[in-house]
Amino acid sequence: MKIIFSSLSRLFFAYSKFILMVMMLSTLGTVVHSSEATYLECDDKYYRLTGTYIESNYNIRTKKFKNKQEVSSYGVNYIWLQYGSKINRNNGEYISRSGKKICILKKISFLNLPALNQEGKLF
Repeated sequence: MKIIFSSLSRLFFAYSKFILMVMMLSTLGTVVHSSEATYLECDDKYYRLTGTYIESNYNIRTKKFKNKQEVSSYGVNYIWLQYGSKINRNNGEYISRSGKKICILKKISFLNLPALNQEGKLF
């Protein structure tokens, strides 16, 4: 009885470690997928365009975007956003749903996003 119990417990722990390892490795793929984004700059505002969202309001300290807006569809000339606004794919104009031009978006690299000053606050 003792041998059977020890064999079953070893088998259970071995499979649980294997399942845990597979789960951990499968979650690493989401980090790679989220890094495939286009970063955009408009005056002093920064945006990240992923496949399904456009995110804005970049926080320098946490290095994250706070606001999300869903992308409705991708067209030949426009990217349509959730609440009727759109982005012109040819010239980068970000247009509100009323037709007013908000700004012109420029593509930037992830390294061009603002960073904290190493000296810290001076006052």
